[in-house]
Amino acid sequence: MNTNRKTGSGGSAAARRVLMMAAGGALLLALAPLSRAQSADSQPAALSKQRAALYLAATRTPLADLENDLNHLAMRSESCRIEYGAQACGLPDKPLESSKLEDRYAYYVRQPVEAHSKGKGVKIDRRNWAGASAPASR
Repeated sequence: MNTNRKTGSGGSAAARRVLMMAAGGALLLALAPLSRAQSADSQPAALSKQRAALYLAATRTPLADLENDLNHLAMRSESCRIEYGAQACGLPDKPLESSKLEDRYAYYVRQPVEAHSKGKGVKIDRRNWAGASAPASR
């Protein structure tokens, strides 16, 4: 009888292992789309849009209120640096050495946005003016 208990508990332990492995596999399958989504958020073009949005938000919201968004952007930026390189992601080659909120904002948002805007001139086209009721130039 004692041997049957060991065999029985050994069988249930094996069943638990199988169930745990199946649950682990299901978890990996469930997290795979999230991983791809995070990877898409870490692409240079997506980061550029996220930076611009955070840059604009900082004009009307205190920086302390944007800290969570800034931290997420910093993580995505560092993932981008690893995958694509610092230059492709708009980051300096030298890593950030400060943990101050203002320095993180300058490093991950303000400097890349301003550097990007300096590289591209602003196009002004009369057809795009808000006062479109004005007669077109001939």
